[in-house]
Amino acid sequence: MLKIGSYILLFYLAFRLSKHSFEFEKVSRLELIILPLYSTLMFFITMTWGEENIMVAIILLFLSFVVGWLQASKVEFKDEGKEDKYQRPIILMKKNWPYIIGWGILFLLIIGAHFYSNSHMEVEEVVTEFWKEIVKEISIFARFNAKDGWETWLITGVSSLTFTAFIKSKNKKLEKSLARRRKNSSFSE
Repeated sequence: MLKIGSYILLFYLAFRLSKHSFEFEKVSRLELIILPLYSTLMFFITMTWGEENIMVAIILLFLSFVVGWLQASKVEFKDEGKEDKYQRPIILMKKNWPYIIGWGILFLLIIGAHFYSNSHMEVEEVVTEFWKEIVKEISIFARFNAKDGWETWLITGVSSLTFTAFIKSKNKKLEKSLARRRKNSSFSE
């Protein structure tokens, strides 16, 4: 019975994740800049630099880049015409279907990478990994506490940095919206 309850909760969280992708939400410096950089740093810290791992990393890097591009492909923006307390423009973003599809592909890449490094995975491990990825997507601070392998850090870091780079190219105001706040709270053009 407990297992069924866990699956129901997992389904609810997956639904919640997908629902938020179709709503406009304020862009976040933490989500779009800090976490991708943190993931990339953790990749370099946790990577075991061997010939085989480097080959796997190159493949994962390419696939993660493609998925990051896919996720950014149909993002929509709404400019509120307002500024936050640091005089940065408030931009809202809706991620849409490609983001959800990309998230699923990234999950499969992570599972594939785990399977490759461990040579086997039980169904329960796949469900547990799915659970962890949903929690990390919903609760952004869970990413900082994650004890992931280098493969996961590479996949999330590259896909997130790619996503951010492509959406910045779609909306020029994002640069100002995601800028660090300055002591004098002004931006130079």
